[in-house]
Amino acid sequence: MGKKHPWFDCIWDFKYYSKGKLLWERSVKNALADQGEEAILETYFREGAAFTPTEFYMRLCNDSLGETDSLSAVLNEPSGNGYAAQLIERSNLGFPTKILHEGDYRLVSKDVTFQAVGGQIGPVNTAYLSTTSDNTGKLISYVPTSVVRTILTGDSMVASIKIKLS
Repeated sequence: MGKKHPWFDCIWDFKYYSKGKLLWERSVKNALADQGEEAILETYFREGAAFTPTEFYMRLCNDSLGETDSLSAVLNEPSGNGYAAQLIERSNLGFPTKILHEGDYRLVSKDVTFQAVGGQIGPVNTAYLSTTSDNTGKLISYVPTSVVRTILTGDSMVASIKIKLS
């Protein structure tokens, strides 16, 4: 995952809590989707206004995404039971931390929480970053969660993203 774009170093951190107790945590390197690659190039090098997002959303699905997939092709996003696409602002609120990591600048997103209320969320096997909360935007990146996960009623999964260009 992510080997085709070695300059785009993006790690997703996941933590799963049940009754306030941490049950598992995992860090996974993501893949950059073609739409994400195009958005980075158009935005930075060509001032492509149509590609400049105003915000990002972290979302979940039960689908096997690939580099050439678009946001409109994503299947099996959960609905109900407290699930919602989680806003990550395109600002120092959404990415509040900028640090030097191994000699390169790294941005770290805020933690977002997917909490199941009134029923379970899932199953899900993929997390992804998009430019909209619906399927009209761009698919920036995605990461398999390594195994199929179901967020049980009252439990939560907390996620964040660390991004740097190496």
